[in-house]
Amino acid sequence: MKSFFKKILLVLFITVVSGNLYSQEINENITVEDSIIYNRFHTYGVTFHNFGLGVNYRWGERLNVYKNRFFEVEAQSLRSWKQVKMVNPYIFNAKSYVYGKVNNAFVLHFGLFFDKRINRKSYEFEKGVGIRWVYGGGAGLGIAKPYYYYVVYFYGMYDYEIKEEKFDPNPTYDDIYGRAPFTKGFDELSFYPGVYFKTGLNFEYGNKKTKINYMEVGFAMDILPTGLTIMYAQQNKIFYPILYINLSWGKRFNKY
Repeated sequence: MKSFFKKILLVLFITVVSGNLYSQEINENITVEDSIIYNRFHTYGVTFHNFGLGVNYRWGERLNVYKNRFFEVEAQSLRSWKQVKMVNPYIFNAKSYVYGKVNNAFVLHFGLFFDKRINRKSYEFEKGVGIRWVYGGGAGLGIAKPYYYYVVYFYGMYDYEIKEEKFDPNPTYDDIYGRAPFTKGFDELSFYPGVYFKTGLNFEYGNKKTKINYMEVGFAMDILPTGLTIMYAQQNKIFYPILYINLSWGKRFNKY
């Protein structure tokens, strides 16, 4: 019986000693920066999605070891999957345009979000990927700016006039020269209040605890109850489902 307890004590002694040696080896790689718990963060990001592009800014705080809360401000362009660029082959130096397009569309977002840790990232060895589940939503504001065309009216063989006009399903003009300048129509903006929600997976790959570098992949939905029209063939569309990839950079810090 005594020999049995001696063996147990020996195993415990070896375990404790080896554990201390291992922890000392790890602690040699841990800097003061790695030992600090940062409670605030902010990021700037660029979004690529199936309806266009966007930019966003996020700021928030750590709620506990597993969960963060943050606010998001975002601006995105919206396009229709039906729009196709074309060029009039019969007019010299013609500009490209989208036939049937009624509005250039954008959407602004302001939302409250949470992220929950799925996989912890290791900073001690400057490698690894941290994974978080992101979810939330908030208020959205759709913005529509009329899309203008250059259209040609012929009055004779060498007598013609080019005008800037909106899309006409039953045109009285003779041909389309191309799209008018983007600045045309800013005095005719229309606004469409709505809501949006978003969920996705956030993959952090940075190697410094104070610096944030991540890629986020997910699904979002813009809902504009009054409907927003981009293409003439899709009048007053309410739902805009979005698949997105977001690349963001930022930092963690403490506010004292």
